[in-house]
Formats: sequence, structure tokens, C-alpha cells
Amino acid sequence: MAEINVMETIPEKMIIPLKQHKGDICEPLVSKGEVVKVGQKIGECPSDKCAAIHSSVCGEVVSVEESSHPSGNRINSVVIQPIEETECEDFTPFKDSGKEQLISAIKEAGIVENYGTPTHLVLNPPDCDIDTVLINATASEWVGHNYETPLEYASQMLDSLRLLMKAAGASRGVIVLRNDDKDSIDAFDGLDYEGKTIMVSPLIGKRRVDYYFNDQNTDIIVVSQDKIYGKNIFEYFTYNVTGRKVPFRCTPASAGVAICGVKSTKAIHDLVNTGMPYIETVVTVSGQVNNPQHLLVKIGTTFRDVIEACGGYSGEPAKLISNGVITGVAQYEEEVPVTKMTTSIIVQGKDEVLKDISKECIHCARCVDVCPVDLIPNRIAALANQGRFDECKQMHVENCIECGRCSSVCPSKIHIMQLLQYSKEAIAKAYEDMFEKESSNLKLGCACGSE
Repeated sequence: MAEINVMETIPEKMIIPLKQHKGDICEPLVSKGEVVKVGQKIGECPSDKCAAIHSSVCGEVVSVEESSHPSGNRINSVVIQPIEETECEDFTPFKDSGKEQLISAIKEAGIVENYGTPTHLVLNPPDCDIDTVLINATASEWVGHNYETPLEYASQMLDSLRLLMKAAGASRGVIVLRNDDKDSIDAFDGLDYEGKTIMVSPLIGKRRVDYYFNDQNTDIIVVSQDKIYGKNIFEYFTYNVTGRKVPFRCTPASAGVAICGVKSTKAIHDLVNTGMPYIETVVTVSGQVNNPQHLLVKIGTTFRDVIEACGGYSGEPAKLISNGVITGVAQYEEEVPVTKMTTSIIVQGKDEVLKDISKECIHCARCVDVCPVDLIPNRIAALANQGRFDECKQMHVENCIECGRCSSVCPSKIHIMQLLQYSKEAIAKAYEDMFEKESSNLKLGCACGSE
């Protein structure tokens, strides 16, 4: 298990955005000059499509203003000047809560998935019934958290899976590990839980979780598979784990599946056992810093303060990236805050920044070979570059999971993934009333869509 260090220094300024999720922005509950406590709610949800915002420090509100955000936008934020005294809200554990109470508590605690969807909407989606909950533990930056031992990590994840199943009203739960994550596999394999021995079972060929539920005669299983990297993996991930297809332009909830990450799962565990809202997160800091590490930081801490806590820059920085080199967002300044969606900070030196000039496509089909959902990325990119979005739609561009493999293997250095993202955004704006259909491209290993 990766060692997690705690950022002990108190920054001079905290910037807490009132929108750290997909959905509506929260309404501020504080104003300039007020003193806030640790865990105090400072942002109220105007609708069900958001998650509450809390102060991660004790201090004085300096302003409520638009500030820089890791997404590249400027978002209304509460700027707080911390003070040395640490006064906390009175936290109330939520043990023995019913389904409705648990969902309400998750919303009020501001728990959000790392991809931005409020967790209460994942577990309790409108007009959908959830029967299976998946914890996606395949991405290494999500696994790290403040666990003392691998056994504690495994036990807490299993207990937390029970909580997720209770909140969703689901009858089955699955923890999905990565095949090469030996530490996590060793932590779960052979563990006695609720009178049964946990066995980590590999997803091989067409064997899906239904096989292991029947084989092990249990409602909770742990499986392993290859890592799936990308920003929009959920349709692909759902099919790979459960064998269920997600209808076109729908979420896994339409197939009866809820997918949560390790960070949100741990946050729910802390909420139920201590009453603590979501005010801190683990960030992986790497690249041109003196002491790269996994760091537990308070939400609202600026990237500059996080990097200083890692010993500062080891050379002259050329590029600062949030959430991954391939699919992350390059930052235009250091004064952007860590949010609930921040998983990593990467600092690149001048020699690492790619400045290749794109050339014409040579039709080598390398992008086609590496595409995990059987698209033809070079063709779609060419259409997107010409603004022919109708044809991009016909070629199922929405199925792109934005893994970035196409761009990384392209010998012509064409920005394929960015062009696909561009076309997806254009289609989403132009075709909001598109009819639902099932895309054949979600059938793994089958480019033609036949059974």
C-alpha cells in the first residue's frame, strides 16, 4: 500500500469553490467577516443535483468571489484566512441509519465521485432501481488513503460496500481491483468476512460477476481485471464487469448498476462512523518536485501550497497538470485550489513538455488498433476537424472513453482525443433530444456490432 503523508502546515489562504461537482452551483451561506469552523456548511444545495460545501479549516471569511478553478473556469468561491485555533462543528455519526437517512446524509456531507457526480445521485438515481454496486479500485491514485494497514483497507472497503448497498437498496456488491495491484489483492484474498472467506476472482474472457456470485453463493465478491484508464469509462466498465449494456446516452444506473470510487467510499465510511463531512482528500504529487508523495490535504488548499509541502519545485517548472498527463487539465496558475475532484498534481519540466507539430494522417491505423471500444479515431478526428459532427455521431463518437491511447500512439502527433472531445461537446449541445438506442460498439472485441 502506498504511504500517505498528512499535510500539517496551515496555508495562509484557502479557496473553497462553491461548485466541486457536476450540477448546480451551491449558494453561499457565509459572507465577508464571518468566522467559520472546521466542517461548517458554507454552501447550500439549491436542488438535488449538487452536493453541499463545507469549510475545511477554522478561520475568517475574507471574501466570496469568483476565483480560479482547476477546470480552467472561474467559479464563485469562499476565500478563508485560517486561524491557529481549531474549532470544529459537532459531528454526529450516522450509524444504524435507514436508506433515506443515509442518502440525505451523503448529500449533506458533500460527498462527490472523483468524476464529479454527487454520490447520492449515483446511489439513488431518479427513475432507476439499483441492484448491483461496484467499487472501482482499479486506478492507483484512487486507492491511496489514510489506512494503517492493508488489512484495515480491505475491512473498511467491505464494510463500506455494505453501506453503499444499503443506501442504494442493492442486493449485490462488487469490489473491482486491478490485476497487477498485488498489495490490494493480498489484502483481500483469504480475508474472513461475515463468516465467509473472501477470494479475489479474475474476470477472464466472457466470465463476469454473475458467475462468481453463483459459484461463491454470496452477495459480496471481490474481482480483478486489467486497469481501464479514461475519463468516461462507465459504460465500458459496466459491460466488462457485469456483462450488461448501457443504453445510448444513459448512465450505468439504467442497467441497475452504481459505480463508486475508493475516495467517496472512504468518505461515506468516515461520515457514518464519525459524522465528518467531505473536507479532505488524498492528492498524488509527482514530477519535478523535491519530494513526490501521496498527500492528505484539506480541500481548498492551493496547488502552490501543496507543492511547497512537497519540498517545492526541483527545477524550473514548465507545466502544471491536474488529474493525469493524458486526460488532465493544464493549469494557468498555481493559485488554483484542490477540490473534491482533484486526484493528482503533475509538474513537468521544459524537457518533458511535448511541442510536436501535427502532420497529415498517414493512415497507419495504430489508433484503431489501440482503441478499447473499437472506434476509428483517425476518421472521426478528421470529420471533427471539418465540423462534420453529424457524421461523427454516426460513427459513435460518444462511446469514446477519452483514454488518450489514440493520441499517444499517433506518429503524426495529431491531437486525436482533443478533436473527439470537441465533437462530443458539439453533439451534446446540438442533439439534446436525441432518441435512445444501444450502441454496438460497447460489445467488446466486436467491431461490427454483431452478436
